[in-house]
Amino acid sequence: MGQVFYGQVGNISDVQPVHRVDSFAVQVDGLPEKIDGKFGLAKVCLDIFHPRVADLKIELVSPDGTGIWLTNRNGGDEGAGYYNTCFRADGHSGFVYQGQAPFTGEFIPDGRMEFLNNGQNPNGTWFLLVQDLMREKEGRMLGLNLVFESDPVPMPDYRPCTLADGTPCKCPNGKEDCELLPDLVVLPSYTSGQVLEYAYDHPIYPGQLRFAVAIANLGDGPIETYGKNLWYCDNTQVADSSVICADGTHARQHVFQRIYRKEGGRIVYKDRMAGTNYFEDLPGHRHYHNDDWVEFRLVKKEGRKRKVVARVATGRKISFCLFDSGICHESTGLCTVDGVNYGLKTLPNYGMGRYVDCNTPGTRTGISVGAYDAYGMHFEGQHIDLPKGLPSGDYFLELEVDPTRQYREKNRKNNILVVPVKIEKQEVRF
Repeated sequence: MGQVFYGQVGNISDVQPVHRVDSFAVQVDGLPEKIDGKFGLAKVCLDIFHPRVADLKIELVSPDGTGIWLTNRNGGDEGAGYYNTCFRADGHSGFVYQGQAPFTGEFIPDGRMEFLNNGQNPNGTWFLLVQDLMREKEGRMLGLNLVFESDPVPMPDYRPCTLADGTPCKCPNGKEDCELLPDLVVLPSYTSGQVLEYAYDHPIYPGQLRFAVAIANLGDGPIETYGKNLWYCDNTQVADSSVICADGTHARQHVFQRIYRKEGGRIVYKDRMAGTNYFEDLPGHRHYHNDDWVEFRLVKKEGRKRKVVARVATGRKISFCLFDSGICHESTGLCTVDGVNYGLKTLPNYGMGRYVDCNTPGTRTGISVGAYDAYGMHFEGQHIDLPKGLPSGDYFLELEVDPTRQYREKNRKNNILVVPVKIEKQEVRF
């Protein structure tokens, strides 16, 4: 039987005239002084009235400051409400991003619940943070509770490969010593069902092709980056991330990729210069983004070999905040690529890494082995601007991770996902 703690209720502010974060506190007391895989937070339940819940980013922050996304701009263009909605690691209603509002049931959140059961003392104040990121709609928090139980997050019984202990780690060639390189893949099942064209006269997304993207690491080691506080405007070094360059852009920090190597039972590493990052201060962000992480292209192909004959439109090279927003489980099939359902059974070093957020400069950011970093179709920048008057017909959307090849990985041949798209709404007829 779980122990339930109830939180505050109140209004959810619109993003206008100023952006704000509404904070709803839950006071927890009387629990054991440590939460982990044996006893911890199992479920977060809430009731929210809001006429367009895709405006909302909802996070849970624990007393030690660890936070996860419960749901971030999900629910469709006009979906309304979270009613008797719960979030848990094995939610039987499936992933929240796959659901449609009004949401009712138990959903797998956008973040990883196990990050909260990290050995911390749960007694104290937890906060549910709600941000409205689109104007003209207001809402209200009607109910909120946290449920603590035994075996809160079902986890497989295995000895994990970790950065601290290389003994369980496996080399791809069966040897004792090897580099543990990542393998970055755009997940087909995440984008599938989350591609939508908007007409040029749409009031919110005029002439856009919007889509979701999730980057998984299906390699032997984590993709990991960090900065050394080296900030630049072009080639001129500046003080820090607060500097705005002459062209109006943010100062960029040089980032390094940390590549791990197994040497017997030890894990060692070396660092190499990779790309850049910057501090994204837009509402809903307030964290660090790696530049040139994904490129979006809409192309026209012809012939039996599907040869590209025209690049119709290109999205800007999107910057991503890198962290583990989810983990691959065979039971969900989310990480099925080329007929292989990736998870614990297929990834020998499953779980190696652990990247909780991307909020602090200089700290490690990345994607663990078997984890993925997901961006929904309503996130900023998740679109291509379509040419007005684009003829209707069949096109292809290309999503490429690391298009400028700044990071080392195991296999570059699987960095591009190609999705067929039918364009219908841009052609202007008189």
